[in-house]
Amino acid sequence: MSLSNFILEHTDAILEEWMEFASTLAPAKYKFDRTMLLDHARHMLEAIAADLATPESAYEQAQKSRGLGLGPQTLHARTTAASQHGMARMQSGFSLVAAVSEYRALRASVTRQWERVPENQPMPPAGVIDLIRFNEAIDQALSESVTSYYFEKEQKNRVFDAILSSTPDLSFTFDLDGKFTYANKAFLELVGRPLHELLEKNYQDLDFPNAAEKDRLVQLVIHSMQHVRGEMRYTLPSGQEDLYEYIFVPVIGDDGHVEAVAGTSRNITDRKAEELRNWRRANFDPLTGLPNRCLFSDRLDQEVRHACRSGAPIALLFIDLDKFKDANDRYGHDAGDLLLHHAAARMRSCVRETDTVARLGGDEFTILLQDLGGNGHVESVARKILRQMEKPFHIKRHDIDIRASIGIALAPADAETPDALMALADHAMYASKAAGGNRFSFFSRAAPDGQESAHI
Repeated sequence: MSLSNFILEHTDAILEEWMEFASTLAPAKYKFDRTMLLDHARHMLEAIAADLATPESAYEQAQKSRGLGLGPQTLHARTTAASQHGMARMQSGFSLVAAVSEYRALRASVTRQWERVPENQPMPPAGVIDLIRFNEAIDQALSESVTSYYFEKEQKNRVFDAILSSTPDLSFTFDLDGKFTYANKAFLELVGRPLHELLEKNYQDLDFPNAAEKDRLVQLVIHSMQHVRGEMRYTLPSGQEDLYEYIFVPVIGDDGHVEAVAGTSRNITDRKAEELRNWRRANFDPLTGLPNRCLFSDRLDQEVRHACRSGAPIALLFIDLDKFKDANDRYGHDAGDLLLHHAAARMRSCVRETDTVARLGGDEFTILLQDLGGNGHVESVARKILRQMEKPFHIKRHDIDIRASIGIALAPADAETPDALMALADHAMYASKAAGGNRFSFFSRAAPDGQESAHI
């Protein structure tokens, strides 16, 4: 019996034996498709049998011996069963070694079963020729499959690179030594280097900013098998400093071990700047640049809590501008806005950087003083503010005179909650106004009217 006829008559038995081995090569994550696997192998065997049944010339024999087959297996590598097998194996996650091993098993299965046929012992000359041609056909199929496997892999890599290169995000990969194995177009353009200068080098080899820390993070991902994310700054050749958020993630192989590290990074400079602008809009008064009521309330809450825990007193000054409404009505709202702006600047000049000056709204301001060292410091600040407010404000060719009324309350002596402290300071401020303004008043439970006031 010729080998061609033997293959066609015993295809099922050959494939059954081969299947036992081939099924052990599938990646653990791959859902094994028995039908697809058998279809590829069956079609290859049928093509090989047809090739064996076709006479060939001496030239064709010479060509096949060099791997340049001219039979049915010489169809375009993308259209044969062997090429389809190679593509399917690449797409399914098989390694190239595993894909090649399937051909070795197929060769062994056919050879063993054919040699068991009694009429082939001893093997006749025609049988030897068939066996040679069979091995050449297997080699041809193997070549087509490997070619297709690599074509599919390269195409996948090209698609992968095209996707990553179409995004402004930086993408890159490292091997287990922390050396670059890939970087996309955005990364290469940022660092101003071609890919070949990055490959097989780590951050320190390339003199990157904070290189030691970046290399340490890559190794941390490898050894912890956990992702790492954070932010880092990168200085451009122009001197501009941009902020990037990054994430390094482990690439876990089928064996459960880290086989590489993948990273991506995004420029968040503009986003951070916008977040800061939004935060300032939400927490600062646009007219004076001072903290607004929202931010001041948060700081007051924190400082009152700290004062109650530690016993270290704080002072709250509640300030209302005298004669502001008259000036605003007389000179106009634009002049009134400038008046508030300049008044805020004068108040800031009277306190330390650690103290907080805020605008609650209208012509109402507050000042939070810490580290008092006695009431003498509070009085000194209050007197400075009154003196500053007495000076004329030169606005739009006008000299505008205003004054200030100040109310002062202490925590924890007078109150132990922010709301209570604000209420007492407000009450003391109205006492200053009632006394004629241009003065400060301490809240005091001992005084008949609850106040102790003083001029400058």
